[in-house]
Amino acid sequence: MARKARTKSTRSPHSFKVRKATLKDLPVLVAHRRAMWKSIGFRQKRKLDEADRTYSKWATSQIRNHALTAWIAEDKGKIIGGGCVWLQPIQPMPGYDRMLQPYLLSMYTEPSSRGRGVASAIVNEAAAWSRENKFPQLRLHAAEMGRGVYSRRGFKRTWEMRLRLSGSPTRRSKSNKTGRN
Repeated sequence: MARKARTKSTRSPHSFKVRKATLKDLPVLVAHRRAMWKSIGFRQKRKLDEADRTYSKWATSQIRNHALTAWIAEDKGKIIGGGCVWLQPIQPMPGYDRMLQPYLLSMYTEPSSRGRGVASAIVNEAAAWSRENKFPQLRLHAAEMGRGVYSRRGFKRTWEMRLRLSGSPTRRSKSNKTGRN
């Protein structure tokens, strides 16, 4: 059942619906993921095209296997945002033996709909779904633009570390316009 979301704004209230996505929504989820990557600085068309094809195959498989759940925000039949939770395999650890953790990914709101609470509504749906399925936490990696949305919902920063290995893909940095680091 779709939940209705409303923003707390001094402007006239906007309303939209958030619903679970289906395989029919996959093209828009792929387009949103591509737009998300572009908004955080990845601009290489060929690599984005390859990533779209790979993500589409992966997401299709994950949705069919119930390892990926996605939500779509709609306003008067127009899709204005979306996001997914992937049940990410993890190793067993003391006190937690499920070997899966929900991971929020591919969050995107159409630029014309930003500031209306779209991302917040999708995050709320993902968190509610995770609670309903008895997961103790929800994880994500946040782009700078989205950190406020997550912080306001109680997400805390962690200190994951990364080592870039030779030949691994990197995003285009401001200091290096070639896209190679």
